[in-house]
Amino acid sequence: MKAKIFSWIFLCSALASYGQSDDENRNITDSIEGRRKISAVAGLSYLQNSFGFLYEGKVFRLRPNDAFYTEFFMRYRWLDISYTFAPKLTRINNDDPEKGKTKYFNLGFTFFVTPKIRQYIYYSEVRGLYFQDTKEYMRLVLDENYNQDGYLQFPDARYRSYKGETSYLWMGNKTEYRSFGNMTYRPAKDVFIISTGLFYQYNILSDLGKTIYRGTIFTDDEDGSASRDFRIAFRPGGGIQKVIKQKWYAVLEMYPELYYSKLQGERLHELNVGLYSNARIGYDDGKWFFGGGTQLNWVNSADENFYSATQWLFRVGFGFRFNSPTFVNRNFDRIDHIVK
Repeated sequence: MKAKIFSWIFLCSALASYGQSDDENRNITDSIEGRRKISAVAGLSYLQNSFGFLYEGKVFRLRPNDAFYTEFFMRYRWLDISYTFAPKLTRINNDDPEKGKTKYFNLGFTFFVTPKIRQYIYYSEVRGLYFQDTKEYMRLVLDENYNQDGYLQFPDARYRSYKGETSYLWMGNKTEYRSFGNMTYRPAKDVFIISTGLFYQYNILSDLGKTIYRGTIFTDDEDGSASRDFRIAFRPGGGIQKVIKQKWYAVLEMYPELYYSKLQGERLHELNVGLYSNARIGYDDGKWFFGGGTQLNWVNSADENFYSATQWLFRVGFGFRFNSPTFVNRNFDRIDHIVK
């Protein structure tokens, strides 16, 4: 079933909101109390990936199954940690015999190197893919009258992505900007920020030797090597945070990007554009907080060797703050003293 065609085509993508004096006083209080508080969030996200490549003048889509993530976020002082996975004991992830099963795992860290420079590190893994436009592809390469149902599956396919972003705040500061990232930070006042980010991503796709179509299993013993690609993107943009009646807030961010992607081992590379955006609305009374939002990641491509990618994410979460243990405070005090 020519699984190798998809290995080098798929790899190049990214698999894929002014305060008054009361607000200022609240900022100072929150900053002091925040050094002794841990913020924790548990939530649920719905993720939809769609990766399309141009082949013979037509766009085809290879994708993992849509997934409901269980998410956990934690923040203490300057460190944010995110951990997400797709629950195994539920049937809400749209897994079925025709599309196969998809497993997800994500782990991320965010922290400020200086008051103006934020560092983001992220690892994600997807197992199991299917070819959504199988029928159209078969009609193109085999017979225009081909009318069989079913999907080409790559059940053992393993997609690993290592991501990072270093961003500089031209307008705004780390205390204000942190509340944009996730709801572990309490928004204290209206904020407008402008930043420039350098995003980098390294992807590995392996284990494509096994293919399933209409119940028949095909194997390619020679397809044991992994495909690798990287993407570098320049992201200038900004965001707005609006506090509504002190406890309610809204956040909106927009970052156009110019990116360069390269498939290792091949003379294939591309310079093109994309967009990252984030919106959220929530409630935070200092101890309990909840909210919901959406993200859009879009990468354009005009080269038939590279994927265009669209990723929608919808998230809801609920969290609370509690006093951190003494040993945690003590160790972070030591780190803070060294860094200062």
